[in-house]
Amino acid sequence: MSKTISSVLTLILAALLMLFIFFLPPIKTADLNSRDLLFQLRGPIDLSESDIVIVEISSRADDEIPYKYPWPTYVYANLIENLNQAGAKVIAFDILFDQPDLYDLNNDTLFAQAVEEAGNVIFSGRVRQEPERRFLGGVVADQRTPSFPRQMFLDATPWGIGFVDMRPDLDGFIRSYPFQYNYLNETYYSFSVQILPLIFGEDVTLENRSDVYVAANQPIPKTEKNRMLINYHGGYRSFDYVGFESVIDDADFETRTEMQAFEINEFDDPDYGLLYKNILKDKIVLVGTTMPELQDFHSVPYPDRSGEYSMAGVEIHAHALQTILSGNFLEEVDSLNSLLITMILLLASYLITSRFVGWSGLFMALIIGFIWVITAALFFIYGSLFIPIVPVLLAVVVGYTGSVTHNVIYEEREKKKIKSMFSSYVSPELVDKMISDEIEYTLGGREDELTVMFSDIENFTTLSESLAPTELVSMINNYLNTFTEVINEEKGTLDKFIGDAVMAFYGAPVPIENQAACACRTVLKVEKRWEKISNGVDGIPFKTRYGINTGLMLVGNMGSERRFNYTVMGDNVNLAARCESACKIFGVYAIVSESTKQQAESSGEFVFRQLGKVRVKGRYKSAELYQLVGFSGQIDQSSLSLIKQFETGLHFYFDRKFKEALAIFEKLSAKESESFHVSEYLNPSLFYAELCRDLIENPPENDWKGIIER
Repeated sequence: MSKTISSVLTLILAALLMLFIFFLPPIKTADLNSRDLLFQLRGPIDLSESDIVIVEISSRADDEIPYKYPWPTYVYANLIENLNQAGAKVIAFDILFDQPDLYDLNNDTLFAQAVEEAGNVIFSGRVRQEPERRFLGGVVADQRTPSFPRQMFLDATPWGIGFVDMRPDLDGFIRSYPFQYNYLNETYYSFSVQILPLIFGEDVTLENRSDVYVAANQPIPKTEKNRMLINYHGGYRSFDYVGFESVIDDADFETRTEMQAFEINEFDDPDYGLLYKNILKDKIVLVGTTMPELQDFHSVPYPDRSGEYSMAGVEIHAHALQTILSGNFLEEVDSLNSLLITMILLLASYLITSRFVGWSGLFMALIIGFIWVITAALFFIYGSLFIPIVPVLLAVVVGYTGSVTHNVIYEEREKKKIKSMFSSYVSPELVDKMISDEIEYTLGGREDELTVMFSDIENFTTLSESLAPTELVSMINNYLNTFTEVINEEKGTLDKFIGDAVMAFYGAPVPIENQAACACRTVLKVEKRWEKISNGVDGIPFKTRYGINTGLMLVGNMGSERRFNYTVMGDNVNLAARCESACKIFGVYAIVSESTKQQAESSGEFVFRQLGKVRVKGRYKSAELYQLVGFSGQIDQSSLSLIKQFETGLHFYFDRKFKEALAIFEKLSAKESESFHVSEYLNPSLFYAELCRDLIENPPENDWKGIIER
């Protein structure tokens, strides 16, 4: 059996195993739990501008109101009157008024009158799912018991009831929210959806389409279970809470504290009363319980300040409503696409890790998993999209395990073949050493301070399309030959050619004095020599971008056991590459880092121009970048004056004096091409002038430091 066929069969077995694992309930639960971590990673969302306020029926309220809960309904009548007096826009009760008043039925009449006069009250209801009952003959009774407000209350409001039933996930956590329910062939909307007509008008659209749910004239993404994912803005008590006892404690209501001690009216006291604080004005008020005894707490994916993953039901409704009002909806990849993604990552993990042996394969599997976790976090934080995490990580493990298993089996078979083939030609002892890898090449490296340079020809693709193949080959060979000669002259090490790009480093394998200066001289010499060659018969003019950085990096033999290169690796190597690409930002052709500039300028050979602070891709810290202008002996006084003026403009820019900076940059922009090697379409002055205009129009935040993100 060939290695290819063996690999395919192993991959098929791994895919079948993953298919079985994918649908296991513990895996689904673990994936849901991984989403909870994303909420914490993202952090809370500011609710200071939210229109939702929660009036809580707390244990303190039960202590202050001189009745045992459930309280007489006239208390709620007082609540409605005071809330409307304070300017509440909506009053929604997450309380089931399904029983008559225990104290006096006249209280219900007072409550109904208050509801009718207010005109902005919504009630809640639910249908409790009873356990299935089985009868003789195998008949199963699916029994549902409704709990609706009394009819006199429903008749008092035109806004109906909103269902408060919520369906937890497999682990008991509430992460999604239903849109509507069907009961006895009638459609009832969920609590938060039912509130929308009162907020936006009774003509607001509420439509359950096949792909989305339309509410408040905006499409809401649906899950496979026809629900909305709740975008929790924080943990328990993220919204503004107001005590029930504080709202009803006006001059006409006497709390237990007032009975036993002294009078204190928390609602209408002119000095500190809620009525005068505008806390409730134009607010959507949700009234619900937070008393532990009433058991209206549910598990949620966002912890509170104490670390408990628990939240009052009324606040879960608040988060669902806030999700709709803000339009900040969450989406999830459906099961079919999740399975497809999982299988793709299984294949990728298998193919990638199968190319590595030993710890390197495990390391690659860890890298794949780490990259996927970061990808999932970015999709959620910036795209509000949940992609599968746990199934994919398991797929990476299964793929890696499959590749290791296949390699072990195949290598054992190959060892037997080698022993069989070579035993007739060499001693068995030598064959055993070959098989056991005692004869091997040594890879490795050391960390040292070096200077690395990257180059790339501008618009090379366009240039290559305009030339015949023979012309292109001739041109690029001449160019790379010139480059190589100068690198050798400056005692550098040519690392590699990457198409038209060149990578070289200085200071290894043999240390040299002022390696940064050698790299800078390389750039300026190559530019000068190629300019002369390109003016000849065979030369073709073009421009090259350069990036140079000095710092600690790993240097040594890198690669596989069969093929390796003497090269450099590390963050500072990446920074040099980013310096080269940063040339496009400023419209220049040679950029060095601050460390390179500091070392090179000690020779007194070069002139540099400060370009600013840039946070390049892949780095957390910003880097101070400089343009390599030229040899100091070849720069005239007018150019030096322009550099000084430009850096003065930069000083104004960092000091937030954008108008002063703009004046300087606008003045210099027309002079750039005369004095510096810059692009005909862009230069540093033009770049900063545009930045200043934008910052004048849109002033930055207080923590702005002038760092350019690229």
